Formats: sequence, C-alpha cells, structure tokens
Amino acid sequence: MSSEGDSGEKTEAPTARRVSEARKEGQIGVSTDFSNVIGMSGAFIALQYVMPSMWRDLQLISRNAFTSDLARQQISAETINESAIGVLSLLVPELLLLTVIAAICGAGTTALQTKFNWSWKLVRPKFSHLNPVSGLKRIFGVANIVNTFKSIAKLCIIGPVSYIAFFDLFPQILTLMDVPISQLLVLASGAASYVFWRLIAWLFILSTLDLIWQKYNTYRQMKMSKQEIKDEKKSVEGDEATRRRIMAMGLQKARDRMFDAIPTADVVVTNPTHLAVALSYSLNDGGAPKVVAKGRGHIAKRIRLIAKENGIPIVERKPLARALFKMVEVGGEIPYELFKAVAELLAYVYRIKGKLPSKARNAINKRQSEHQTKSGV
Repeated sequence: MSSEGDSGEKTEAPTARRVSEARKEGQIGVSTDFSNVIGMSGAFIALQYVMPSMWRDLQLISRNAFTSDLARQQISAETINESAIGVLSLLVPELLLLTVIAAICGAGTTALQTKFNWSWKLVRPKFSHLNPVSGLKRIFGVANIVNTFKSIAKLCIIGPVSYIAFFDLFPQILTLMDVPISQLLVLASGAASYVFWRLIAWLFILSTLDLIWQKYNTYRQMKMSKQEIKDEKKSVEGDEATRRRIMAMGLQKARDRMFDAIPTADVVVTNPTHLAVALSYSLNDGGAPKVVAKGRGHIAKRIRLIAKENGIPIVERKPLARALFKMVEVGGEIPYELFKAVAELLAYVYRIKGKLPSKARNAINKRQSEHQTKSGV
C-alpha cells in the first residue's frame, strides 16, 4: 500500500524531457505583474523626456482655442473634424511613443523571463475552460487565491503610500495659487515622480515575490512521481527486457561477423585455453597484422574450433596472447611494441605452411623501424 502511494506522489524533480515538453506547451513561470512594473517604469522615464514637448503642444492647443476664429465660425462636422485632427496630430505621436516604449519594456521583460520561448498553444482556445467543474476548480484553486492576495496587497500598498505622499506634498499644494502657470509643469512632474517612484518601489518588491512564486509554482506542477519517471524512461528507451534483447542481438551479430572472419586468419594465438586471438596479415597491403577475432572462455573455444575446421595453425604463446587480448580490439592493428613477437610468430607459421618467412619477417620489421623513426625512438 505504502509503495503504491509513494509512487503516485509527485516528489521527484522533473526530467529534461518533461521540462522541454512544458516549455513547448508554454508552461513557464512568468509574472505579468513584474512585466507591468518594468513597462510602467520605462514609460514614466520616457514621459519625463517627452513631457516638455507635450506641454508645449498643450499650450499651443489652449492658445489656439482662445485665439482662433472657431467661435465666430458655424459649427459643423467638418470644422469639428479639422480641430480634432489638429489636436491629435500634436499629441498622438508623443502618446504613441510612450505606448511603444511601455510595450517594448513589458514584452522584453516577459521574453527574458521565458528565455525567448514562444508557444502558439497558449493562444489556442481550450474547450476544457467551458467545463463548469474546471471553472470552479480554478476559482478556488491556489493560483486564484494567490491572485486575490496580490490584489489586496496592491491596495494595501497604493493606499498608505498615496496617503503619506499627499501629506508630504500638502505644503506645496497650498502654494500652487501663487505659482505662475509656467512653473506648474515642474511642480506637477516633481510631485508625480515623488509618488510614482515610491509606489513603484513597493510594487517592484511585490512583483519580484510574485515572480519567485510563479517559478516555484511552475516547478511544483512539473514535478513527477517515481512511476511517471519509470513510464517516461520506458517510452523513450523501451522496457528493460527489450533493451536487453536488442543488446543481445547486437552482440550476437558482432560475434557472427567475428566468427565469419576467422577463416581469413593466418594464425590463432592461445593462452592456451582461456584466451584465443586470431591474427591476419597481408603482404600486399603493407600494413601491420590485424586482430580479426578474439575471445575468452567459450568464445575462445569456438575460435579454436573454427580454426581447426579451416586448417589454421593454433600456437600457444601465453604472454603474447594476453598482450594482444588486452591491447588490441577486433579489427585493429597490433601496436609496434608487439611487432617483433608477432613477426617471429608469423615466420614460424609461414615456415610450417611452406611460405616465404623472410619476406613476412622483413615486411613487419620494416614497419616497426618506420614507426620507431616517426616516434623518435
């Protein structure tokens, strides 16, 4: 009972495949509040540079409103449209610039949070949202409760900060009656900056905590149970029996190829019973002798049996057999340290077979001297 319960609990860290699939689904911890705070900050900084131009435009609009001939003209849709277009042509570029800067800052912050991940699945309609049961779960879910607390926290921040800022700025507000209109922009921008940056500092702290929560909550949702990890591993790699069967088939094919190459060998070196190494050498290739087959135990026995069936000499050389088995893989050439011992062995075999041993010995010795010259020995 306990083992089954433990296997169902999501206590394990998500695998790389689970994280990758979650990113494709758009399941990434993102704080929209954090992006909004950065976007508002960028727009407000830009506003401080754009505001003088906007103030001049507002002055121009106000001056034209009192000095134009609009009052003496007959009001019609055409005159209203012309006036509205004139006002918009002055203010829209600045407002559009502020909007674009806020959007770039907010979108850039979101892109950094997601590491520039994009998923179309987030914008696809989900019919599961129409299910009233799912809707109730979302209403009383952890995410909605957290959002409610965030809204309450924002009110608790905006209210006191605005209240304190009002009393700090109250002496300046009383002096506005004696301030020229030309200085109202300076005082208004200073007061707005004073309130805004105090609000944004607390909202930044709150949004940072929200970002940490979103990352943690996403990680918690991606956690897997031990059974899920086993199922994923099985789906990717196959079950254990299948893997073993595939490995066994691969080893068997490699052994079959190795056994098929034994008839091409010139000699089999043995230990005498535990190890067997089949060597092949071609005078025409000009290379070093190669190991075409090797094995221990029952494989060594099979190598000796095939060698006997094909009339290949079997020679007992314990040190050489151990060295060849340890140092050379199947299909590889023998190292130069073993050239002399193998040359003597091949000369002995060729002498038995009636071939020219001197030619083989000289070819291998020449190969050994060339290797020593290249290595500086």
